[in-house]
Amino acid sequence: MQNWSTRLKDRMKALKMTQEILASKMGVTRGAITHYLSERRTPSLLQFKKLSAVLKTDPAWLQYGLSTTREPKSKNETSATKRYPLPVLPWNSIADFIDTRKRGAEIEEWVPHFFTDQPHWYALRVTGDAMKAPSGNSKSFHEGDLIIVDPDKTAAHGSYVVAMLPRAKEATFKQYVVDGGVGYLKPLNPQYPMVQINDATHVCGVIVECLGTIR
Repeated sequence: MQNWSTRLKDRMKALKMTQEILASKMGVTRGAITHYLSERRTPSLLQFKKLSAVLKTDPAWLQYGLSTTREPKSKNETSATKRYPLPVLPWNSIADFIDTRKRGAEIEEWVPHFFTDQPHWYALRVTGDAMKAPSGNSKSFHEGDLIIVDPDKTAAHGSYVVAMLPRAKEATFKQYVVDGGVGYLKPLNPQYPMVQINDATHVCGVIVECLGTIR
């Protein structure tokens, strides 16, 4: 089975597009394209979307090798060939969504043009400035950004997670850190305190991508 870099090369060849031309259209350096082609670097979801637009192809096909423009060939074909836009959840309904895997009319907002073969992932819109790092830091999340959550991924030191604290009415978004065997939820904004994790804290999922502000 082809990987995404092979599909990228195939589209460039079909369009007779050089690395220089693709880099120019993408607004990146040629070195970035070289890293993509050699798989030394994986494009972000937003970059996959932009690459697919420049290369005039389906984002799902470029990223996963899946088609979103055809029906399954047979009843036995996996539903992974279908498009999975992600629901944007309210912060106070995450636990219910994970427990029931609700996907239907009760979801009012979906991430546009996002494709994944993981139908249980979901998105959240960042609120507040607790995860906005001081200027100069490489990682920062801004109010309105859309974060994509994998509810089944296990958090590791340094992961960005969504968690439900004891007696809290809605989930919180923080960085998971471990110090001396003790887990904490750490905001990137130093004006907010770290919170120690205990047995009553429930990690609802790990952030796998930030799409920036999309409305």
